[in-house]
Amino acid sequence: MQGRLQSRLSQLEKFHQERAELEEKRRTQSTGELFVAGFPTEDRWAEFAPLTWIKSGGTIKRFKPYDIQKKLIESIRQNQYTIVLKSRQVGASETVCSYLLCRALTEPGFSAVVFSKTAADAQSLGKRIRAQAASIAEADIQFTTESNSEISFAGLGTLLFLPATPRAARGIPSVSVVVLDEAAFLGNEADQIFTAVQPTMATLGDKGRMILISTPNGLGNLFANLWYTAEDWNKFKIHWKDIPTYAKDPEWGEKQKRRSKLSDRAYRQEFELDFVASQAQLYNPELVELACNGQCIDAGFVGRDYVMAVDPATSQGEDYWCSIVVDITRIPYRVVNVFRMRQKSSDYCIKQIVEQAENFAPAKVIVEKNGVGAIVSEVLSMKLAKYMVDPYNTNRPNKITNTDRIAYLLEREELMLPREPFFQELLMFQQLEGGDRKAGPGAHDDSVMALALALSAVAQTPTADWLELV
Repeated sequence: MQGRLQSRLSQLEKFHQERAELEEKRRTQSTGELFVAGFPTEDRWAEFAPLTWIKSGGTIKRFKPYDIQKKLIESIRQNQYTIVLKSRQVGASETVCSYLLCRALTEPGFSAVVFSKTAADAQSLGKRIRAQAASIAEADIQFTTESNSEISFAGLGTLLFLPATPRAARGIPSVSVVVLDEAAFLGNEADQIFTAVQPTMATLGDKGRMILISTPNGLGNLFANLWYTAEDWNKFKIHWKDIPTYAKDPEWGEKQKRRSKLSDRAYRQEFELDFVASQAQLYNPELVELACNGQCIDAGFVGRDYVMAVDPATSQGEDYWCSIVVDITRIPYRVVNVFRMRQKSSDYCIKQIVEQAENFAPAKVIVEKNGVGAIVSEVLSMKLAKYMVDPYNTNRPNKITNTDRIAYLLEREELMLPREPFFQELLMFQQLEGGDRKAGPGAHDDSVMALALALSAVAQTPTADWLELV
């Protein structure tokens, strides 16, 4: 204990000695201008970071960024939208905030806001960044605020550290950079902040930045949805093995697991970057990703076997009409055409479905007849008299059987789907307490149900109840 205390005192003595020497140099050599003016700018952040001191591993030391941290900042600089998937304890949040600090000390009028899970988390992060600024011996840093929630510098920039609350989401200031820290854990507030920020981002264009940082927290949240579905976002991953001091010890991860008393599930999620599905999640995201690489075509080919499935909806509701064509000639079964529309008249949707059938000449057309589907199935039976139209009544048992069949085919890599609309719908499809299966909050399952209906026509496909998915 005495040895550790002596080491800490030595570090502090070294820190204060260097600060005093540099302050004397500043006092005797300065032309009267703040040294802030000579700081490395944001394009040279890797030179700025070592000017600050941080607490790391129980010690105080200069911030000397690892290569992965340098790459992260460069990646942020080059992209308006960045999502950072990271293990615990890799310093991603503090790295990003160090970059913001660099900009706040070199760009007059610059402002950024960092949202955290709680007020305590926001205060803690703000305190660390304020300490970084105060540790810079080369400059006469002039704070204009005493708060850890708002760090402002005289004549320069401002950094805000706020809790992700509904009030904060509604009152987002006009800033150049918005950061959502531990974004996967922010709940609905993350969606509100994301929505509120979009007009500002659109106005700023390439000058604005939005950054989401988080360990995984299952599926069905904004962070997971963007990671898997957003094609216009820069996606950056930091695994604990990317940190040289951790990578030296192959057992470092397991040691953290034991030290923190984490379950296997929690460890895989927080350290191994595994988007572990919640108990409600039905389909494995990796298998869904693998399956969703198919393409649609406009018309069928002679010699191919097709089935169609139709999931009707009301004309005025939020649900979609969905009609899909599946090529079942051979495995893997392929969805080759999708009609998906909402808030259009029934006549319009039925006309599109009839044209779809004419283009593919399916061996069978299965129509969900629950609710409005009863009338739709009758109409389609008349309009598609030369095809076999099979009205289908969905109930809980056959819904489980048919959605299990999807899982079975995904497991065996025997299903190929176009990414839209299946990817997100499959990720958001859940089994609820009580046994019902449906889309998660704010999501749709029309395409999933149409797919389940279509696969019900493939008699040789076994169900997946033996996989213990129910």
